[in-house]
This record gives sequence, structure tokens and C-alpha cells, in this order.
Amino acid sequence: MTGFGRSELKSDQGRIRVEIKSTNHKFLEISSRLPAHLSEFEDLVRKIVAREIRRGKIMLFVSSPDPAVFSSRLVLNEGLARQVHQNVLKLRRTLRLPEEAAAPAAVLSEVLRYPEVLTRDSSNSSGAAYAKKLSGAVSLALANFQRSRAAEGKALERDFTGRLAEIRRALAGIEKRLPAVAKAYRAGLEQRVKGILPGAEIDRERLTLEVALYVKNSDISEEVTRMKSHIDAMKKALREAGELGRKIDFIAQEMYREANTMGAKSQDVAIANHVITVKSAIEKIREQAQNVE
Repeated sequence: MTGFGRSELKSDQGRIRVEIKSTNHKFLEISSRLPAHLSEFEDLVRKIVAREIRRGKIMLFVSSPDPAVFSSRLVLNEGLARQVHQNVLKLRRTLRLPEEAAAPAAVLSEVLRYPEVLTRDSSNSSGAAYAKKLSGAVSLALANFQRSRAAEGKALERDFTGRLAEIRRALAGIEKRLPAVAKAYRAGLEQRVKGILPGAEIDRERLTLEVALYVKNSDISEEVTRMKSHIDAMKKALREAGELGRKIDFIAQEMYREANTMGAKSQDVAIANHVITVKSAIEKIREQAQNVE
């Protein structure tokens, strides 16, 4: 299902903006776009989205405060720096290096290059606070997103209900036509026999047997009954909560199977036209079922 949700929250690190969009997709596919300095929060936001959404191609956008807000603080290890400095000077004296090589700038450069003299403080308390705010912003955007999808869901439900009513009308036409099928077949068969053997006496008993055999082989009353049962099952499913897309698609597959059987068994033109209407409506239901979560 398609949908759109947006949120905006203030945090100590700056304003957080989140947008969530979706297009129809059979499975769940999340594409998140976070600035590079917020990459550590990507798993967090994806998990929040996955808890709420089951199907669709989801696009998630998060705006960011100034990257400098998340910069780590540099920490100077003063004791180590003094030891390195003393050792550097001692080494220069031992090696009898020229005096200019011991200039403060040169010595300072060598001290700073020594590992662990300058380190980054990884204990950034603002990160945890920002994660909490970001989670809230994503949840708020999801709530708006779900309201958008709920409106589309209502429209889809109306469409499904209309398609089912269309199928019901076609089945009513088929049932109305069934009693006349045997008569039409008998009349057509008599006409063909008379055309082939003009003036010949028709064997009424054999004719009745042929009609009975035709009626038996082309009887679709069971398929019509099962089709009505599937319609009731789908109506019930539309009133249920939870994931409905796959269930609706499964029922529609069963309905299509019954329609195929009706079309194969019946040779009546009027019934065949009704079956085409039924299959067309089922196809549209199946297409829409791919969009339902």
C-alpha cells in the first residue's frame, strides 16, 4: 500500500525531521537515507519501521543537525606526552643531532604522532539522548504514515466489496441460466440430427440419455456453491485485523480455480460470458491484494 508520514521534533542536538514514504510491493523492503554521521542509528530506525510495517517498499529519510554536534572530544594524555617529550630530547642528545632539529615545533610534532597521546573520547552522552529523540520522531512519522495507509485501506475495502458484489451478480445469472441449459442442448441436438438425417425418426430414449449425460458432465452447481462460500470467507477476512493481504490472495486463488472449472465444464455461451465476468473481477481482487498488508 502507498502512504506518507512526516514528523518533526526538537532535540538538544537540533531539529529532527523524518519522512516515510511507501509504494506497493509484495514483500517488505526498507531503504533508509541517513546522513553519514548518523549511520550508527540506521539499525535503530529500520527496526522501528519493521515492527510496524509488513509489506511495501519503504523509503525513510532523516534530516540531521550540524555534524559537529556529534564530533568526539579529543583527550590529551599529559603524562604520556611528557614521557615521550623527555625521551625524544634524550634520543636527540644521544645521537648528537643538530640543535635546529630539536626546535619546539619539530619535537611537538613527534610527540603528537606517538600513539595514544591524543585519543577520542567515545563516551558521547548526547548520542543516547539523540537516539531516544530520533526513535520518537520515527514513531510519530509512522503513526502519521499508518493513518495515511488506513485511508487507502478503506478505499481498497470498498473496491473489494464492489468486486464481490459483481461476482455475486454473475453467479445469480449463471444459476438463472442453468435450468435452461438442458432444454437448449436438447433442442440444439434435435436440430443437428434433423439436419444430418432429414425425415429420419429420432430415438427419443437415446436423445434423453445424451441430454442426461451432457447435464451430468457440465453440471457446475457445486462450483457455484463453493464460489459463494469463498465470497463469504473473503468478506469475513476483510473484517478481521492483522495481515490480510496473503489471506485475501489465497482465497482469490481458490475462487479463480472454481471459475476455471466452471468455464471448462460448461459449453453454454451465456454461462461462459458470466464466467468471464467472474474471472475478470477475481483478477482485479488479486492485483489489489498485493497492495494489502
